[in-house]
Amino acid sequence: MTRKRLLIVALIVAGLAGAALYAGVFRRAEKLEGSGTIEARNIRVGSKVGGRIVEVRVREGDRLEAGQVLVTFDDQELLAALEQGRANLEKMKRGFRPEEIAEARAAAAQAKADYEQRSNGYRREEIAAAQADVERTRADAVRAERNFKRADDLANKEIFSRQQRDDAEAAWKMAVAAAHNAEEKLAQLQRGYRPEEIASAEARYQQTAATLLKMERGNRREDIDYARAQHLDAQARYRERQVLAPSAATVEVLDVRPGDLIAPNTPIATLLERDQIYVRIYIPETKIGHVRVGQQAEVRVDSFPKEVFPAEVEQINQKAEFLPRNVETKEERVHQVFGIKLRIHDPSGRIRAGMAADVKLKP
Repeated sequence: MTRKRLLIVALIVAGLAGAALYAGVFRRAEKLEGSGTIEARNIRVGSKVGGRIVEVRVREGDRLEAGQVLVTFDDQELLAALEQGRANLEKMKRGFRPEEIAEARAAAAQAKADYEQRSNGYRREEIAAAQADVERTRADAVRAERNFKRADDLANKEIFSRQQRDDAEAAWKMAVAAAHNAEEKLAQLQRGYRPEEIASAEARYQQTAATLLKMERGNRREDIDYARAQHLDAQARYRERQVLAPSAATVEVLDVRPGDLIAPNTPIATLLERDQIYVRIYIPETKIGHVRVGQQAEVRVDSFPKEVFPAEVEQINQKAEFLPRNVETKEERVHQVFGIKLRIHDPSGRIRAGMAADVKLKP
């Protein structure tokens, strides 16, 4: 019985010691305090396309809701590109009109006829007509030569004037030239078309035939997808005609006026998010073990001394910092600290960036 009593007493003492130790830790955790300056996450907003500003709807200090318009740009060019993209997509989806297909069919038939004509050469009727022209022009040349010789004899006997002789000579030369032209034309018809002319006609025929086949089958799926992508890109660019607030925020900096010409991707305003209010404090290395992400805290500011604003630990730095210098002795190791970032909950929006704050971490 004595041993059992001693064991019970020992367990009670150990329990009291553990409770005392926990209470000591709890008290130390309660004393985790720090001071810092209120910070707000800022957003720099602008337009990816830019352009000339036509309207500024807010001023510095204005409170904005998510999606509220800050600035509007001239959108005529963007609207034209959007309409063009929409029309092209609809055209690609519908395919070609019947009259376009009929026109392509006629062009293909004409190109085929031209190619076959050049491949087969000139018709016999054309060659025969050219042969007849050669014979006629040769006869005309012989007759003109005889007329010239008679006119020359008569001119020498002073029966014809020199003018009449010269006219007969000119007519003879013209007849000879016409005969030469007829002979060249006949030779060309007999030789047929040149290889390069036939190749050119064949290429035109193949091109028109391919165009007709494409129209009859309709546009390819990938062409329609490409047109749809272009339309989506035009829509995205058109949305950039306005600069919107991405979340509830306050206008911190806005220095633009109607008529200003803004380059693409140029920030035009700085916003402070109202629901993204932070304070950063520093906890000594010897006490960082009592801090955890999600831990609750109380924040007080000088502007509202009787108010307590809830907060929670959102980030604990992974690397320590040394204040005021890098020390290694155990006594001065308290100067080695870790940065702690706490997010403050203030639905009323009374806390503003730049305020001094005192933070007390809860155990």
